[in-house]
Amino acid sequence: MMNLKEKILQVLEMKNYTYADLASHLSISESELDFAIENNTLEIRTLELISKELRIPLYSFFRENFEGFDFEKEPYYNVNIWSKEEEPKITPDVKALRQEIDALRADVLQKKLLIDKLESKIPKP
Repeated sequence: MMNLKEKILQVLEMKNYTYADLASHLSISESELDFAIENNTLEIRTLELISKELRIPLYSFFRENFEGFDFEKEPYYNVNIWSKEEEPKITPDVKALRQEIDALRADVLQKKLLIDKLESKIPKP
């Protein structure tokens, strides 16, 4: 099983980048990058910057290997759910969730009315 640095080095080789190029892009030294990787102190935002620089998906670092992985076809970023282009894709989901919330509110209201009715039958001291 490859460690994170080995995976990064493998992708760097595939992309014709050097480890020094990557460290320079991150504005840190190679030794600082080594230290963060070896001591598991690499921040997720740094790993995200690495994935963006190498144009690979962030989740690819958690794959066992890159065999059969097409770096040209795989998106290296997540969909921006706040952009206008993506809005039609998420709008139906939001509508369905709102309908479900409304149905749950109606259920809660029915149960509250039932509880109120049952409580009114309890004799008061």
